[in-house]
Amino acid sequence: MPVAASRSSTLLRMSDSDDRGRVRRFRKWFVIAAVVLLVGAGGYGFWQQYPAAMVGRACGGMLSVDPFLELSGASRLSLIGSDFEVRKRTVGVPPGVLGQNCEVGIAEVVISRADEQHSGLRYRAYASDDFPVPLEAGWSGFVSEANRFASVMVGCRNWGSDEGAGFVVTTRLLSPASVPDPRPKLVRAVIETARSTAEQTGCDAWLGEDADLAVPEGTTRSTPAAEASGTCAGMSSVETVRETDAGTALIEKCELVGGLELTAMYGHFEKNYTNGLDVSASSGADTTYFWTSATCANLLGGAFYVGERKYGEKPLADAELADLQRFAQQSAARYGCNPPEPIDRAR
Repeated sequence: MPVAASRSSTLLRMSDSDDRGRVRRFRKWFVIAAVVLLVGAGGYGFWQQYPAAMVGRACGGMLSVDPFLELSGASRLSLIGSDFEVRKRTVGVPPGVLGQNCEVGIAEVVISRADEQHSGLRYRAYASDDFPVPLEAGWSGFVSEANRFASVMVGCRNWGSDEGAGFVVTTRLLSPASVPDPRPKLVRAVIETARSTAEQTGCDAWLGEDADLAVPEGTTRSTPAAEASGTCAGMSSVETVRETDAGTALIEKCELVGGLELTAMYGHFEKNYTNGLDVSASSGADTTYFWTSATCANLLGGAFYVGERKYGEKPLADAELADLQRFAQQSAARYGCNPPEPIDRAR
């Protein structure tokens, strides 16, 4: 065979060998890349089942993750299966939009406009014998004395009345917390979620100070009526009262021991309570139930003040009537509302 032909044949064999080598290398890297993608996708899907990721997706992605995990006794990376669930209660609400309602672990959460009528958890329906304790550090809201319920209202400087002027974050524990002393975590959950909601909705918010400073240490106290200094200050129809500190709690109570239970409700809570009641008149009274109301120029919109007998029926005494009127006037002044209407005995 001529030398030239031999060299040509050799070169062709080398070229074929190089081509096969490149194909093998390509297949090798293709397989590696495919494996990496599959592992990555599987890892991502696996990560999405962690409690932290589940909470992060709930309620339009507006929740503060750690406090809700801690309330349920779950860690960010623990896979606890059916012991930790997330359920969406509201259908058709896009992420980052008000009107969210979800359950995360042992907590139910509602994030809604401040003027929504049916959007919140009705505190009195779940905690009729529980007292709301006002938050601190400049926040308008409360945590229940039993540490099962917390709510905070946030005003937005850049929102008009057609946008609700602000929003409310409310949390109710569906079962007892899995950690001792849940109050700091419950308060932090609503406050940090309020911060997150303001950021995601573009709300230029009136926010309080650091969440740790907003956890109230106080609870209810029974005291002689003449010494009351909180929600029952100035009451005179009974000798003993049960009260909390006075603040902007959105809902507040004063118990006239042996007499009446007085309750003030603002904005979101006023709308939820009065819906369906025959309270077309601005004030009224009968043997077991009497009320007055006020208008508020801020995002609260309105206020409702009610006195109810816990036991028995008897005519309304003048001193009881005066106590509700005084309770309503003092409360309205703290919230910047107009003076409440005089109570109409004739109703």
